[in-house]
Amino acid sequence: MNLPEISVRRHVLAYMLSGVLVLFGVISFDRIGVDRNPEADFPMITVVTRLPGANPEIIDSSITNTIEKIVNGVAGIDHVESISAPDRSIVRVKFEMDKDIDVAFNEVQVKINQILPQLPEEADPPVVAKVEIGGTPVMWLTLSGDRTLQQLNVYAENEVKKRLETIAGVGEVRIGGERERTIRVELELERMAAFGVTVQDIQAAFRREHVRLPGGFLVGGTGEDLLKADLEFHDLESLAGMIVAHREGAPIRLGDVARIEDGVA
Repeated sequence: MNLPEISVRRHVLAYMLSGVLVLFGVISFDRIGVDRNPEADFPMITVVTRLPGANPEIIDSSITNTIEKIVNGVAGIDHVESISAPDRSIVRVKFEMDKDIDVAFNEVQVKINQILPQLPEEADPPVVAKVEIGGTPVMWLTLSGDRTLQQLNVYAENEVKKRLETIAGVGEVRIGGERERTIRVELELERMAAFGVTVQDIQAAFRREHVRLPGGFLVGGTGEDLLKADLEFHDLESLAGMIVAHREGAPIRLGDVARIEDGVA
């Protein structure tokens, strides 16, 4: 006697068996563990290094390239990718899936320690961290005060963030809503015409005066020194005093033909 025949002849038994199966299904479903962010060891390490005031070219030549070369010597790497942004270098090292994440972390840390003397003295120590897929923010902090938004940005980045990162158990601290400092230069066409200054004159002055170039390394008997050619303007007064042209032997400065404002993006 097969199952369909039993269900027809003994339908009460069939109903009871169906009810038992449904009951077991409901109980099992209620007891199944569900985790929206399950723990996972994803074999990826990040190395973040900050150099305040440096542009991407300086970051790339003096930090990112150095870190990429040294970490490529670690066994089990799948690929390395990097970002050279203003003020910071981010290098991501992805390993093969069978690579133990703790072993990878220790090996990368050892490599980074080896090249610390080669990094610029002004740079913060590189921060080596594991990428945690299941990591979610556990605390949000709001910063407010009677300071300007620009001052709050600087305070959050240089004071609050650094102190939170030193607390035991803190894996990462991110700043949300940050707005970068921006200096706006609005040209006044009437004054430019009066002084005989063109837009091309001002563009040429910026290319000539407002630059920051990597200077390479000076090799000596005691080691290597990083050389930098920093000709950028860091305050409004210096920027306003930039000479954009000469007329009849007199210098014409940017502040004579433009309105300069310090603010945020």
